[in-house]
Amino acid sequence: MFEPAVVVAVLIAIGQFAKLYIDSKYIPLVTLVLGVCAGVIYIPADTLQAGILNGVIVGLSANGLFDVSKTLHIKTE
Repeated sequence: MFEPAVVVAVLIAIGQFAKLYIDSKYIPLVTLVLGVCAGVIYIPADTLQAGILNGVIVGLSANGLFDVSKTLHIKTE
């Protein structure tokens, strides 16, 4: 249905939106749970186990990409 890269981008956006309502330390858990849901529902897989694994990969990728962008942010003064 959807490409995993699109799902990662959506999860990053949802994680940023969720920061308005919950503490930042819970964002990885939110992206992981939403990634598993997306892996089972939206990303095509042959079995349920493959869908869950795809979801874990997508959820952790979304969290990792956001963390990398935070560390690469260069302050200009």
